[in-house]
Amino acid sequence: MLKPVEKQRVAEEIAEQLRSLILGGQYPPGSKLPPERELSKRLRVNRASLREALKKLEHLGLVRIRQGDGTRVQNFMETGGIELVQHLLPLAGGKPELIRDLLEFRRIFGRELARLAAARISADKDGKDGIGKLRALADRADQVGGALELFELDFDFYVAIAQLSGNQVMLLLINTVRDGVRGFMPLLANLAAPGDSVRKHHRELIAALEKGDVSTAGRVADEYLRLGAELAARVGGKPELQPQPLPD
Repeated sequence: MLKPVEKQRVAEEIAEQLRSLILGGQYPPGSKLPPERELSKRLRVNRASLREALKKLEHLGLVRIRQGDGTRVQNFMETGGIELVQHLLPLAGGKPELIRDLLEFRRIFGRELARLAAARISADKDGKDGIGKLRALADRADQVGGALELFELDFDFYVAIAQLSGNQVMLLLINTVRDGVRGFMPLLANLAAPGDSVRKHHRELIAALEKGDVSTAGRVADEYLRLGAELAARVGGKPELQPQPLPD
């Protein structure tokens, strides 16, 4: 289960191994990791590097370190944060429902961002600059043909919408999600809606935002993001990927 670690990036590599074992279920919630002395011997690392790695895991909400109790595995669905998505995605082959849930989150989040932006967009310079940024991104999307580049532009498009929403927490959250899934964008791009649908929805959403039409903005975003989720289910060929019904 564990293998020796090279000298460079020692703590991070230790954390990567233990994190994968925890997320993969080899160490279930409530169980204890082996004692530090045993772990350091099996990994062939010093205790200082091991403790640094365990602190990283504790920061992620994966373990709890208590003197006298050792290092106990936490239920990360109760203690972890959004940053765990990037570590869970490599395990998605065995957990396709994770991709389904990620696409469901994208749909709900994108729909509400569009609605907020439409409700709050102003007629002043900031509002016009925001619409100008969206137009520039839509223009660039018209010129690209690759699925990955188009997917990244679409993500940038929704980041710009988040800026127009005026909600700082939602903007930080979408930034966190983008950083977390950056390494898996090629996979997600292959599950995205066709290019023509991406470009069409950009133009329709910009028009709704300019009018301050909350209902239309939400509908345009929702229909487009639902299409992406349904396509992922068809392409993936797994029942677990099938989107679950959402309330209107």
